Amino acid sequence: MEEATLQAVKRAMPGHGRARIHEKLLSFLGVEDQSEVEVSTDAGATLTLTIFADAMVDEGTIRISGEDLKKLNIPDGGKVHVTRKIPFEERIRTAAESAAGQIRGGAQEIGSKLSETADKLQKGAADTAGQISTKAKEITEKVKEDTKPIGEKVSKAAKSSADAIRDKIPIGKLSPEIEKGLSAISQEEAKAIRSALTGIEGVSAAVPVRFAAGRSLGNLTIPPEITLVTVQRKDKVLGLDRDIILKENDIVYFSGPSDAVGFVTRMLEG
Repeated sequence: MEEATLQAVKRAMPGHGRARIHEKLLSFLGVEDQSEVEVSTDAGATLTLTIFADAMVDEGTIRISGEDLKKLNIPDGGKVHVTRKIPFEERIRTAAESAAGQIRGGAQEIGSKLSETADKLQKGAADTAGQISTKAKEITEKVKEDTKPIGEKVSKAAKSSADAIRDKIPIGKLSPEIEKGLSAISQEEAKAIRSALTGIEGVSAAVPVRFAAGRSLGNLTIPPEITLVTVQRKDKVLGLDRDIILKENDIVYFSGPSDAVGFVTRMLEG
């Protein structure tokens, strides 16, 4: 896992769990725009933030809010270490595969020991120079035959367990930030917005309005490659009427290429 040591620079606007880094750092960290990262200090303080790519940010810095600087207990310009946050489903998948590997290894060891015991029985029978009965020979062969597939059977069971765990992992969900906004509205409306966002190629976003508060939706300069989905105000879905006057904390849902999404995000929240 790659780690970037950066200078934490205070941003003017509240962070709300967000940070900005230069877009070139995304590939170095192995993450995409609007992914979660772990930001830590040498003193051991750790914070999970959602990063946004921004070509205007110096490559050696990460722009975070004043409240996040306080949480990390560092001054403006302090040093932090940034790494990719391993998603929950990836941690579960790794644990499942590790458990399956351990079970398979144990099964092979059991099968080997049982086969070794059977071989000893067979050797002891041969050492008696013909004194062993026909029945004893049959038992010895049966022990070897019955113990041979144990390793294979347990390995299959381990693989089935790992597959069952992976089947329960939620794949393809929208980001926690989007799901949090959708939790405030009806299930039917949330389902429709999810369907619209996942059906559009590119990055999906749910951005709270800060800087653009007081402007109408039609007054915003939206790049043509951006697809607006809807505007949400608390527990109400307002739609996309050009005359809607945006209020602070309204949530705008949209999708598109990562650079265009970053542009619209900065326009809405500052």
